[in-house]
Amino acid sequence: MKSEKDELMSESVFLTALEAAQLLHISTSHAYKVIHRLNQELKAQGFLTIAGRISREYLLQRTAGKTPEKEAQQDGCL
Repeated sequence: MKSEKDELMSESVFLTALEAAQLLHISTSHAYKVIHRLNQELKAQGFLTIAGRISREYLLQRTAGKTPEKEAQQDGCL
Protein backbone atom coordinates (compact mmCIF):
# COMPACT_ATOMS: atom_id res chain seq x y z
CA MET A 1 0.00 0.00 0.00
CA LYS A 2 1.35 3.42 -0.98
CA SER A 3 1.99 6.03 1.66
CA GLU A 4 0.54 9.52 1.35
CA LYS A 5 3.98 10.90 0.45
CA ASP A 6 4.43 8.30 -2.33
CA GLU A 7 1.06 9.23 -3.83
CA LEU A 8 1.87 12.94 -3.80
CA MET A 9 5.28 12.30 -5.35
CA SER A 10 3.82 10.22 -8.19
CA GLU A 11 1.25 12.91 -8.97
CA SER A 12 3.38 16.05 -8.74
CA VAL A 13 4.13 17.91 -11.94
CA PHE A 14 7.56 19.10 -10.78
CA LEU A 15 10.21 16.93 -9.20
CA THR A 16 12.79 18.00 -6.65
CA ALA A 17 16.41 16.89 -7.00
CA LEU A 18 15.82 14.20 -4.37
CA GLU A 19 12.81 12.83 -6.26
CA ALA A 20 14.67 12.97 -9.58
CA ALA A 21 17.65 11.18 -8.00
CA GLN A 22 15.38 8.39 -6.76
CA LEU A 23 13.62 8.11 -10.10
CA LEU A 24 16.89 7.96 -12.08
CA HIS A 25 18.86 5.97 -9.47
CA ILE A 26 21.58 8.60 -9.24
CA SER A 27 23.02 10.72 -6.44
CA THR A 28 21.24 13.88 -5.37
CA SER A 29 24.23 16.02 -6.37
CA HIS A 30 24.18 14.52 -9.86
CA ALA A 31 20.43 15.10 -10.04
CA TYR A 32 21.01 18.81 -9.35
CA LYS A 33 23.42 18.90 -12.30
CA VAL A 34 20.92 17.15 -14.56
CA ILE A 35 18.13 19.51 -13.47
CA HIS A 36 20.36 22.54 -14.08
CA ARG A 37 21.20 21.34 -17.59
CA LEU A 38 17.58 20.57 -18.47
CA ASN A 39 16.43 23.91 -17.06
CA GLN A 40 19.00 25.66 -19.28
CA GLU A 41 17.52 23.84 -22.29
CA LEU A 42 14.01 24.91 -21.29
CA LYS A 43 15.10 28.54 -20.77
CA ALA A 44 16.63 28.55 -24.25
CA GLN A 45 13.23 27.45 -25.58
CA GLY A 46 11.55 30.33 -23.75
CA PHE A 47 10.08 28.42 -20.81
CA LEU A 48 10.00 29.68 -17.25
CA THR A 49 11.98 27.39 -14.94
CA ILE A 50 12.22 26.85 -11.20
CA ALA A 51 15.70 26.35 -9.74
CA GLY A 52 16.08 22.89 -8.24
CA ARG A 53 12.86 21.60 -9.83
CA ILE A 54 12.14 19.96 -13.15
CA SER A 55 9.01 18.92 -14.97
CA ARG A 56 8.45 15.17 -14.49
CA GLU A 57 7.31 14.95 -18.12
CA TYR A 58 10.41 16.70 -19.50
CA LEU A 59 12.80 14.70 -17.32
CA LEU A 60 11.32 11.41 -18.51
CA GLN A 61 11.28 12.61 -22.11
CA ARG A 62 14.96 13.61 -22.05
CA THR A 63 16.30 10.68 -20.02
CA ALA A 64 14.15 7.74 -21.04
CA GLY A 65 12.83 8.94 -24.38
CA LYS A 66 9.29 8.69 -23.07
CA THR A 67 6.53 11.05 -24.07
CA PRO A 68 3.20 11.16 -22.24
CA GLU A 69 1.54 9.38 -25.17
CA LYS A 70 4.11 6.57 -25.13
CA GLU A 71 3.75 6.17 -21.38
CA ALA A 72 0.00 5.91 -21.65
CA GLN A 73 0.30 3.28 -24.39
CA GLN A 74 2.75 1.27 -22.29
CA ASP A 75 0.39 1.47 -19.31
CA GLY A 76 -2.46 0.29 -21.49
CA CYS A 77 -4.42 3.54 -21.22
CA LEU A 78 -4.62 4.22 -24.96
